[in-house]
Amino acid sequence: MQEFQEFFELACKLLAEQLEIDAADITMETTFESIDADSIDIVEMIMALEDIYDVEFPEEDLEDYPTMGLLVKALWSYLEQVKNEK
Repeated sequence: MQEFQEFFELACKLLAEQLEIDAADITMETTFESIDADSIDIVEMIMALEDIYDVEFPEEDLEDYPTMGLLVKALWSYLEQVKNEK
């Protein structure tokens, strides 16, 4: 599961840079509310991941993913699905 861990760490790094916090403060259980990340911060992180992975994630309802772990798992799952279609 090394690839997922790298994907998760990259997402944390991108979000931490936007929020100007330490990426180590973000875990799978971290809620966006607890780190004061609003939907714009989250969308910007997703857009950065789209640029890096050259994929367009479906516009999900962000309220369905209250924690970093749930959101990143959903993005990873989509990324794997796209890879398998190629």
